[in-house]
Amino acid sequence: MQRILIVDDDPNVALLMRLTLSRDGAFDLQTASNGEEALQLAHQFHPDLMLLDLMMPGMDGMEVCRRIKADDSVKGISVIMVTARREPGDIIRGMDLGADDYVTKPFNPEELLARVRVHMRIRALEQKSVAHRELEAVLKMSITMQHEINNPLTGILGNTEILQQWKTLQPGEIDKCLSVISESARRIRDIVHQMGNVTKVVSAPYLAGREMIDIYKSTRPDPSDKEK
Repeated sequence: MQRILIVDDDPNVALLMRLTLSRDGAFDLQTASNGEEALQLAHQFHPDLMLLDLMMPGMDGMEVCRRIKADDSVKGISVIMVTARREPGDIIRGMDLGADDYVTKPFNPEELLARVRVHMRIRALEQKSVAHRELEAVLKMSITMQHEINNPLTGILGNTEILQQWKTLQPGEIDKCLSVISESARRIRDIVHQMGNVTKVVSAPYLAGREMIDIYKSTRPDPSDKEK
């Protein structure tokens, strides 16, 4: 169930918004009566969307919006400003602070519900897209680990099996097996270290249309970053 935080110091307005949004039965609703409470509930309730009154005593909606969008842990919350101000400058300022939309008071309940539904659909699509990209990254990482580690691991296992017959081996053959095992183990250690330093995902073609992660390009600094 998607979560909505209603923020308004006027209990009558807050109640009207709550009654309007409760029609669908699809939203989990919470209410805050001031800016400080809104910020607290943003971290505790983790709403998908906030209906934010701009004119409140103490911390106003503009400051709440600014703090929300500056906080990495909650900046993904969609914010719809609810304001009695109709001056373009106020609306532009709110948008510049990161607000996603606005509704003017007195609002039409049907319009408010329609706007909320649109933003909730957008958020659901964004979350689905993020989940898809995360799954793709996991699959690419799995293919990469399989590709990069398979050869040195095969070298370790193969030479270990040879060493099990150590009684029949010449000293030089034993040294060669140990050398391969040592070098393969170092290769795996280096791969794991590189994977831990990945700062971006640069894909490379693999087999059957699948992709893996290019470890070298994903860990080395991008020259274009220095030019910016």
